[in-house]
Amino acid sequence: MDIQVDQKLMQGLVIPPRPEVVTVLFEEMKHNEPDLVRVAKAISADVGLAGAMLKAVNSPVFGLTRKAKSVNQAVNLLGLRNVKNIATSLVMRQALYGAEPPMLQRFWDTADKVAALSIYLARKLRGIPSDEAYTYGLFHDCGIPLLMGRFPNYREVLLTANQTADRSFVAVEEEALGTHHCVVGYFLARSWGLGEDLCQAILLHHDVSMFSDLDVSDTARSFAGIGHIAAHIHHQLMRGTVDVEWLKFEEAICRHFALTEEDMLSLVDGAHDIEAQWSNL
Repeated sequence: MDIQVDQKLMQGLVIPPRPEVVTVLFEEMKHNEPDLVRVAKAISADVGLAGAMLKAVNSPVFGLTRKAKSVNQAVNLLGLRNVKNIATSLVMRQALYGAEPPMLQRFWDTADKVAALSIYLARKLRGIPSDEAYTYGLFHDCGIPLLMGRFPNYREVLLTANQTADRSFVAVEEEALGTHHCVVGYFLARSWGLGEDLCQAILLHHDVSMFSDLDVSDTARSFAGIGHIAAHIHHQLMRGTVDVEWLKFEEAICRHFALTEEDMLSLVDGAHDIEAQWSNL
């Protein structure tokens, strides 16, 4: 994939700059003794972010034994790495919401559910901490809102891509737009300083060959695999429809995680237990 060519094709897109609060979180993560008070103050300074943060960390999905009543408590209960990933995800969501949130409501509803399922799957499968799985589940498709704001016909392109079984999702986007949401999401994730494995997974998650490419990290493959399983389960439980992408990736992903058919059925059955938690995210 020639990323430089794709970058030229994206002229006219506005990549949201990384907010100061995210810079603070990443700076403190580099220190042996991070300043948790500075972190809590930076998050609390944004009332909307602080409220969303507390709502997220207090949901059953994150498994706290007692509820956090303040951002400072959340930092102490969850630890800086968890807080950094959750807060970054929430801030990115705010940045991508744009001026017309109703048009993206279904996108974010799905992203919330996939993120919750990704936490559940990360606890069942190898390779990914649950907080990082949450970040990936929420933002692996983060290029979609940006392309939706850039191209008036993007909804129609998405519909076609979601229903096309004989070509890759991004091939349909490339033909219609000259770029695709994975490379847009990659540039957004890189500009925000997210981890290389996560960025790589965002870039390649619609390319099934990533699971046989030795240049792709095992962690990036696990990110993408968990995301596809989560989307597959979401389609089954919430929409009652077949996920066309799962049909393309099922064999490679099951081989990556060494999952049998019985294992997959068990994962789907276990997902029923977290349905009630989704509305709390």
